[in-house]
Amino acid sequence: MRAGVAVVALGGLAACSAPNLGDPRSAALLAMPAPQHYAERQVARELVGQCPSYAYDEQLADAMTDARLRARQQVLAQVRGAAELEADIKRRSLAARYSGQDACAVLAGEVAAQTPMSVMVRKRG
Repeated sequence: MRAGVAVVALGGLAACSAPNLGDPRSAALLAMPAPQHYAERQVARELVGQCPSYAYDEQLADAMTDARLRARQQVLAQVRGAAELEADIKRRSLAARYSGQDACAVLAGEVAAQTPMSVMVRKRG
């Protein structure tokens, strides 16, 4: 029950902070445990760094961090080690799912599947 209340609270905060926080993918990302949440963001940023066709949404990232702080949820500094482990798991999962495709293909696949990670990236131009 508490998790449901936290998700509703985050959703309410999300709607006030930035337009993209109202996206269901944002809500799913915000509802994740902190290590998983930050791992998704870290891997999205890494993939964007390898693919000039996509940009990382820093404004949305800041709004999500702010929403987590307001909801008194853990932030990256509190879970850095666990987030690194989760990021490694995420990288391996994506590598298995996309069979060695490049970062642009992975991002395109994640966007097409509307995964929580995909809310953090946008196509350039």
